[in-house]
Amino acid sequence: MRATATGPVRMSTIDPPLRDAAASSFKAPTRFYTAARRQFYLLRVGEMVALIVFLSFCMMWVQWQTAGSGFYPMSRDFISFWTVGELALEGHAADAYREMPHFFKELALHGDTTQLYFAFFYPPFFMLLCAGFALLPYFPALCLWLGSTFIGYAAALRGLLPKSLGKGANLWVLFLGYPAVMVNAGFGQNGFLSAGLLGSAAIWLDRRPELAGVCLGCLSYKPQLGIIIPLALIVARRWRVFAVASVTVVAFVAVSTLAFGIDIWPPFFANMSVAKRNWMESPIPAYLQLLITAFGTVRLHGGSLLLAYALQIVVTVTAMVMLVGALLMRPASARSGRAEGAAIAACVPFCSPFMLEYDLLILAVPMAWLLGEALRDGFRRGELVSLVAVFVAPVLFKITAFDNAMKLSVIAAAALLFVVVLRRMMDPAGAALSREPSLSSGERAAVTA
Repeated sequence: MRATATGPVRMSTIDPPLRDAAASSFKAPTRFYTAARRQFYLLRVGEMVALIVFLSFCMMWVQWQTAGSGFYPMSRDFISFWTVGELALEGHAADAYREMPHFFKELALHGDTTQLYFAFFYPPFFMLLCAGFALLPYFPALCLWLGSTFIGYAAALRGLLPKSLGKGANLWVLFLGYPAVMVNAGFGQNGFLSAGLLGSAAIWLDRRPELAGVCLGCLSYKPQLGIIIPLALIVARRWRVFAVASVTVVAFVAVSTLAFGIDIWPPFFANMSVAKRNWMESPIPAYLQLLITAFGTVRLHGGSLLLAYALQIVVTVTAMVMLVGALLMRPASARSGRAEGAAIAACVPFCSPFMLEYDLLILAVPMAWLLGEALRDGFRRGELVSLVAVFVAPVLFKITAFDNAMKLSVIAAAALLFVVVLRRMMDPAGAALSREPSLSSGERAAVTA
């Protein structure tokens, strides 16, 4: 009798904290599932919007190209590349670095005497690529140039995103709608190529260091993008990558010398002085408005050359110190090639005074890596803001109101992205002050079902 009497009493005296924990265990998954499902649908909507924007731009680009009765009016910077390729095929490669012969070649192509001269400042080995495209007529060559480099850009971003996000996640599509994509295509420039090389290097730093080295060596076609790379590879002890990248550069120099002769180099170096004097230091507002650097901002607002160079040096040294410090202070468990590649790409825009708006495509590399990490284990404070700010920065950069003050937004957004990428690289699994729920593998499967 006593045993039967005490049974109900014991059943009714469950510890209150234990009871509360049991109840909360049913509520928490529901809240998490709701937030994760909302995040999932927001991403899908974003992908659709980005795809619509990209395809709409492609159709408008074709319409703009075919609108005129004569020369194709869009993507005019490619004029320089294609005509340089023609000069190389004709055996006059050195004329690519001489204004008048090169300009007359451009004039023969478009026939518009009101057009400005599109100069060529690239090393001779980039001329080899230009010569390949010049084997085709201009417009097919332009389409092949933009199409092939865009595929490399898209493939690199797709490879940067973690496979654990699930087959239903096509997050790389978001970066088709990145406004810098339209800017680069509108110029006919090489932003796709630069971003593709940096993104591919980040993917292969751990798994295939030789391929990563080749990619970084190829980036020497635009030397101002590689200022930080040798130092970063040394600090990160990526000796094999450093060696292969160095060999790649030496090989390019040797091949271009064999192709064009040793006489190609004096005109190239002489042209560097012309570029510095006529394009960087001359107060040409129409050109200065394209610069996304501290140097360009000072010059655009009438500052002296001394002040512009001084501020740029401060920005460059600060960015280098921050990157080196992060690489040195991170724990051994945080070593990751993708993180290093993203951090290097985020640092690049601060390391040269000569960076133009189409170079913003480089920031798609750290954005893709950061987005993948955040979706895998939650957004930390400032990360979502930095992603949105950098994504819209190319649009804000076009705004000339308020005495071009809006152009500063791109520098501020890039700086914020750089900071949060370094923080994530140094402490990939650390606790954050505020997080937003993200999909685990189980909940992701349930949401996508």
